[in-house]
Amino acid sequence: MNSILEFKTSFLSAETDMAVAEPGTSISTPIFESPRELRTELLVDASRLPEIYDLRLNVWEHSGKNDFVNRKLYPNGWFDELDKSAYHWIVLNGENRIIASARLHLFYSLKDFPYYQEIKKFLLPPVMPFAFYSRLVVDPNYRQNGLSRQLYKGRERFCEERGARWAQVFINNPIILQQFERSGYRNIGQTKVTYHASSPAHSVNVLIRENEFS
Repeated sequence: MNSILEFKTSFLSAETDMAVAEPGTSISTPIFESPRELRTELLVDASRLPEIYDLRLNVWEHSGKNDFVNRKLYPNGWFDELDKSAYHWIVLNGENRIIASARLHLFYSLKDFPYYQEIKKFLLPPVMPFAFYSRLVVDPNYRQNGLSRQLYKGRERFCEERGARWAQVFINNPIILQQFERSGYRNIGQTKVTYHASSPAHSVNVLIRENEFS
């Protein structure tokens, strides 16, 4: 699972807020708050990570495609080994509640990437570091407010500052897939990934954009 490239093509506009690479795409009546109340920022308080995990799980469980992300598999919220070392962007509402979040990780070696075995069959750029975008999720009550765009802008600026050479994202939603391709991403093929040892593997499209931040 969100243009990453300055949004020149209105990538993920306010009408298409949804979880990138995730299936929670239903449209709900948006809750409009002032820009001051919907604040996008880099998470600095790690004690709030469980709020993000719960938000992800709640969205997935009501998405209609919860066979590999559900409360039985993740009773304490949806998280994995990347979360502790990743950078997280959040959107807070006027009550200081996290109502949207997105994750980013910078890798300096392909072999450090937890899905390396699943992607090593592809021809990937040899330059480092690369950015991996994942886990964008928006509370259904706050969609259509441009929050996905805000979260991508924040992560893009960060990657530009850190010198990321290319970006990668896994996508299984056809609408989001088309939006990434219109923004210059290449779909280099499909692979199967597993989020939990007890859940079935599922197919995702692997999209990359080279020299995105160089």
